[in-house]
Amino acid sequence: MIEFELKCELSPQLLAKVRAKVQGMTFQGTTHNHDVYYDTPTWELLRRAVFVRVRNQQQLEFKFNEEIDPKHGQVNERVFPLQGSPLEVDRVNTLFRYFLPTWIPAPTVEEARRANGLIEFVTIDNTREAYTGEQIILSLDHVEGLGDFLEIETHCEEDADTSEAQARLQAFVSDLQVQHINVGYVELWLARHNPAAYQAGKYHLA
Repeated sequence: MIEFELKCELSPQLLAKVRAKVQGMTFQGTTHNHDVYYDTPTWELLRRAVFVRVRNQQQLEFKFNEEIDPKHGQVNERVFPLQGSPLEVDRVNTLFRYFLPTWIPAPTVEEARRANGLIEFVTIDNTREAYTGEQIILSLDHVEGLGDFLEIETHCEEDADTSEAQARLQAFVSDLQVQHINVGYVELWLARHNPAAYQAGKYHLA
């Protein structure tokens, strides 16, 4: 699956406009996500625009974009249960080894993390209101330490024409006159709290 997203920071005025816009969408509820991101001490994953996180202590997620593209809007996503079956753990090890050739396989995700020296380097706490409508997923995010944001997403299959999905997002926000942020919450956090890691990453604020 390919995920396309657009993100912008919300002033109080913009937040009011977005809340008016979501009146025509289906409210899916409010969730709190606690995401812990992992990398090597020298940020080898970050340098390749590979983001590995554990969400809510339940699932392991990979997000990556191997295209030579400075934009942050298109990513491939893989999700595994944190306490997965041997087959799922084998897939996790295979994916890690693709990005980190010296990766040492292990029978559990936690053992693999320790054996390969992955460390926690960013924690994102996000309270999210989610809405859906016309192949669009809209989120109003309050990110601890960063502020309020609008994030809209749409998806398509990996072998599909992506231009339609991109046009769908642009059409949805055309009347909001928002300033898109070309990085994710990880880069925003690093820019404020870990400038060296931020500079090592592939994505930077325009």
